[in-house]
Amino acid sequence: MNDDDESEFARLIPGVRRLHSDRINTYARRGPGKSPPRTRNREIDLQTDFPAESAPAHDTRFNSGLQKKLQRKIKQGAIRPESSIDLHGYRQTEALEALEIFITEALQRRLRMVLVIHGQGYRSQTDAILRPLVQRWLANQPQVLAWCPAQARDGAAGASYVYLRSN
Repeated sequence: MNDDDESEFARLIPGVRRLHSDRINTYARRGPGKSPPRTRNREIDLQTDFPAESAPAHDTRFNSGLQKKLQRKIKQGAIRPESSIDLHGYRQTEALEALEIFITEALQRRLRMVLVIHGQGYRSQTDAILRPLVQRWLANQPQVLAWCPAQARDGAAGASYVYLRSN
């Protein structure tokens, strides 16, 4: 492509700019709705098991009844997790089963704040799989009042603080 063709193309399609490198930064943070489509076959059909209307719009969800001060404390990690579960290495169905057992036991023990470590998906061949799966599952649980990404000391975007309803 010569310079004349480039300038003509730029004139016809404003806002488009030439890439100076074809390398992709796989560690760059993506915003909601910016992840590439999944191409790998999965064990669980997320569309069937977790309808799109129940899926969270982003990594954070707070029940509308929670006070702003409590929401801020949860986001800042000021309320320390009383227990945690690490889902690294689990298959999707195993992860959901383990998470369900963990949350049930946490509720029986009357815990309020727990930490769910799901990973960021950096080593996946496609986009993260467990994080959106965990978030969709949490969105469908009435006993879960809130969740948000953990602070760096607890795993950052690879973990979520989960605030549970008191019995």
